[in-house]
Amino acid sequence: MLASALNGEGLIAFALLKPGYESEYYGNPDFYEMGCLGRIISDEKLADGKANIVVEGLIRVGFGEIIKESPFRVAKLELLPEIDREQNFTDLQHTMIQKLTYLAKISREEVNLTYLFDPDTRFTTIVNMIAKHLPLKPLEHYNLLKEDSLQTRAKQVIWHLDDHIETMELLKKAGPLPPNPQILN
Repeated sequence: MLASALNGEGLIAFALLKPGYESEYYGNPDFYEMGCLGRIISDEKLADGKANIVVEGLIRVGFGEIIKESPFRVAKLELLPEIDREQNFTDLQHTMIQKLTYLAKISREEVNLTYLFDPDTRFTTIVNMIAKHLPLKPLEHYNLLKEDSLQTRAKQVIWHLDDHIETMELLKKAGPLPPNPQILN
């Protein structure tokens, strides 16, 4: 599949597999009807035959008729742009960056936020990159992707950031865990 994409335009579509996929993983497990079309922007072949790839998400897509099943599925795609993709959401962008910057400051992990401050980075990319890295279950990520309004998705991302900030602050107030917590019987 990767070789085919790289020999073409470098495009690849991603879908979320439906629960229970494990038993059909090497077959053709069911997947949700919406996904994301991306462009492979870098690839590194590994010694074991696998590869590391970096993909830039381009647009939400709906999966239509399956044209080919093996060795990988090929489907007709319907492009699903956000209904308000071209609108300016400066206030939401500012709020989102402010909250993410604060979260990075109180986090123990080092976070690189430079892409947020690049003037060429589109708001859609910022919203989707932050959404991708939120600590959510796969179906929660999918529900964010399903949202056809960029403004609504951004507000949901901000809500998740607020929730994560609140959790981090509560953990900070609680203090560090003891080195070997004992469970009492």
